[in-house]
Amino acid sequence: MAPDFSQNQLANDFQNRFPLLDWLFGTPRSTQVQRAFNNGSAQIHRGTDGNLNIVLPWEVGTTLPEDTNNECCWTPLDITKCGSEVVLKLLCLKDCDKILENLVWSTKRFGSNDLTGYFARQGETVKEARDRMARLSMAYFTSYNIINGTSTTGTSVLKPFHGLLEVMEDKSVIKILGSNILAAFDSLGCRLSVVGGTTSAYDIVFAVHPLTYLAIKEVIVPGKFNGELPANWTKDANGNVMFMGHRFIEDKTVPVDVTKGVGDVWVIDGGSTGVVMGTDLIPSESFIRRTVATTDTPSDGCATECTFYYNFGAVFNTNPNRMAVITDIPLSANCLGATLNGLDSLITPQTIVPINKASV
Repeated sequence: MAPDFSQNQLANDFQNRFPLLDWLFGTPRSTQVQRAFNNGSAQIHRGTDGNLNIVLPWEVGTTLPEDTNNECCWTPLDITKCGSEVVLKLLCLKDCDKILENLVWSTKRFGSNDLTGYFARQGETVKEARDRMARLSMAYFTSYNIINGTSTTGTSVLKPFHGLLEVMEDKSVIKILGSNILAAFDSLGCRLSVVGGTTSAYDIVFAVHPLTYLAIKEVIVPGKFNGELPANWTKDANGNVMFMGHRFIEDKTVPVDVTKGVGDVWVIDGGSTGVVMGTDLIPSESFIRRTVATTDTPSDGCATECTFYYNFGAVFNTNPNRMAVITDIPLSANCLGATLNGLDSLITPQTIVPINKASV
């Protein structure tokens, strides 16, 4: 009897949902720059290093007053501006197979005993399932790079890309030591009060790993004597905490180090931070290329057919003074040690559905 693989289930939940990315795509700056790119009005030029750069929206202000001491009248203030640009980086995924396999898989359909489920559906062809997996993989890698990419990083899941991590690591973004959580947020509160972060005009969020968020919630408790939460902190009926009216976004792509027992908080301003991309996370047909390479060597399959999925873009920020990183926030003691044994692939996932190696 042929083995029956139809009785299967996912080893873990899907890990291709990125709440921080969803928020980033919807910021006012993302909307502004993406609209300009889509309608062809964005300024793009080649830099001296040969890379293509997109010019970011200008930041406009007023000059300092002229010194009119001992004169009768002031003079009007003038307008000043500053601007920057960000490099556009290419992302791509290739899916290749010998021509014979592609011809066969375009006809062969999954049956009742196959490993059917989300990734392979009964009645569809193997080639259809492969194409869908390629698109899902491209969307996953692209999402991960938008958050954790830097221009100089290359790993199994990262390509050189100007992502949000590079924005947060910039030396112009202030770093606040978070070993004392309440004191760190009090220091942040001073900055937000000065830059206007307490107003609803700016969508400031705190992006954290779920483990870091648990550690923060653990210290936001009513005082022993007055029964009130620490200053500037609120908590809703579901137990979600907010600081100065700004919410937390839990996302596993935000850095955490369970070995050292620390995590970070990214303080991000939607009024100055955004992302611009060439196409959707799953590329449109205009960003997909198909090629056939022929050979006269039978052992090489006579021909290889490849499909390439492309995208490009960058994450940017136009006002680093509205940004901050709170570093080295101590994780809860309850979340350290043997508590998380076997969950490494779920703490910082690097595939769509992680599976415990011990179960393979």
